[in-house]
Amino acid sequence: MLDTSSVPMIGNFARESLDLHLFFARIMREHAIFMQGAFLGKDVTYVQQAEQFKCQYDEILKAAIMLSDCTASGEVLQSEELITDKTLRAEQKTQELTGVAIDMSLTAEELKLNPDLETIPAEIEPQVKALNQKALVLTSAFAEFKARVLDQITHCCLTSNLFPLQFEHVYKEALFYLKILKRLENNQFVDARVDLLEQEVFWDEIMGEHAKFVRHLLDPSERKLCHQAKELIKSFERLEQKMKGEGLPASSFGRLMHENISATLSIAEFTATGTELILACQVKTLLSPLLADHTLREANYYLRILQTWKPGYLGRG
Repeated sequence: MLDTSSVPMIGNFARESLDLHLFFARIMREHAIFMQGAFLGKDVTYVQQAEQFKCQYDEILKAAIMLSDCTASGEVLQSEELITDKTLRAEQKTQELTGVAIDMSLTAEELKLNPDLETIPAEIEPQVKALNQKALVLTSAFAEFKARVLDQITHCCLTSNLFPLQFEHVYKEALFYLKILKRLENNQFVDARVDLLEQEVFWDEIMGEHAKFVRHLLDPSERKLCHQAKELIKSFERLEQKMKGEGLPASSFGRLMHENISATLSIAEFTATGTELILACQVKTLLSPLLADHTLREANYYLRILQTWKPGYLGRG
């Protein structure tokens, strides 16, 4: 661990925590929605467990929204990582198609949030700490549930309408949420370049898997979209290999950063267009509108992280 006196502060504890929950609690509740809709009717216990997790994340998200008015970062609220102009329509259509109940009032409330004040009221910090602890316990349990389901599927004891890789994917995202939460709770600060590299390695893999899911959930007759998804897969596989390379020199960091931004912009544009096509019933696919919008918001989240980089700030040569 580095001497924190020489490292830029990550930011206000309350604001960082709430920004994190506004994004990840919504992502987790959608994982529960996707799982709930994917289990077969005979697997009632799994359906019920997914429903319980969805409702518990609704509570986390509701609390985060309540605490975030005039507290959440303006950059986060404007980034479309929390809600896009398609999210509410995607929720409505997905509920209609799957029968899984979705609390759309949370999306409506989130749309009303105002950006942060210069000074955050000190009295909300205990509430934020309590919310962090609740999210830690819940996400640990949800990660265990995802791992258990994946184990059952890989041992042919359970089946669902999601790929095994999708369960592995959502499990990794839960672990990443936990990792960031624990760092915030423990006041752990890492070197900015190391932190950004870690984010890139993680999100490059996630973006590549999104492209794989889209390609395999598109009808084979959608040749143009399948080809576009295939090209995105190649882009992120190349980036992932480069980012995981041993001894990445500072001189190449800036070039790779620009490549990452370009690839992430491409997948964001692809999923934005795809979400609109699905909502308009103009594409043959097994993708739900909410899953498409979900991948778009994750791309927007990653873009915001990438765009915090400035030449020279992270030791670029």
